Amino acid sequence: MNKPSSIKGFTLIELLVAMFILAVMGTAGFTMLSQINNSRVRIEAQSSRMTELQRTFYWLAEDMTQVIDRPIRSAVDSLEPGYVFNLQGESLFEFSRTGWSNPAADVSPARSTLQRVAYVLEDDRLLRQYWYHMDTLEETPTKRRQLLTGVDNLTLRFLDTRGEWQDSWPPLDTEEAPGMPRAVEFNLELNDMGSVTRVFALPG
Repeated sequence: MNKPSSIKGFTLIELLVAMFILAVMGTAGFTMLSQINNSRVRIEAQSSRMTELQRTFYWLAEDMTQVIDRPIRSAVDSLEPGYVFNLQGESLFEFSRTGWSNPAADVSPARSTLQRVAYVLEDDRLLRQYWYHMDTLEETPTKRRQLLTGVDNLTLRFLDTRGEWQDSWPPLDTEEAPGMPRAVEFNLELNDMGSVTRVFALPG
């Protein structure tokens, strides 16, 4: 009579070793997945930040290259210069510009191709605002658009006709009207990227 073969199973030590290996593999897999997800979040945040910067520089270039010396009549019936830089208070700088297209002129109210624009720093947000009409401006802008967040400070410099940079415009030591600067330098202090500088040439 044949003896029944003995049935062999895993020992306790083998089970513990297998469980340890599975735990290590699971932890490694979770860590890798977490790192991939964190990288995706960082990339999306950086992409969104770059989109903000590109949008800001697009509007600055669009505006600065079309600045004109066209004074306006304000809401309180005072004559305001065509461009005013380094303002104190609400607006950082305000100016008149040309090139405001009106593709829906046949259905929208008639308006000029000129536009009055101001840039404002509210808390850490840089906003672009404009008025629908040039003269008899309402105190409240017609439209406001947020361009950039996380702005600690914004400073400007101005290139004069002699090729020298000025910290204000018109320069403090100038008695005659200097006209427009040749270029404007914008220095943005951002809370996550530090200092970012761009220079835009003005027309004329």
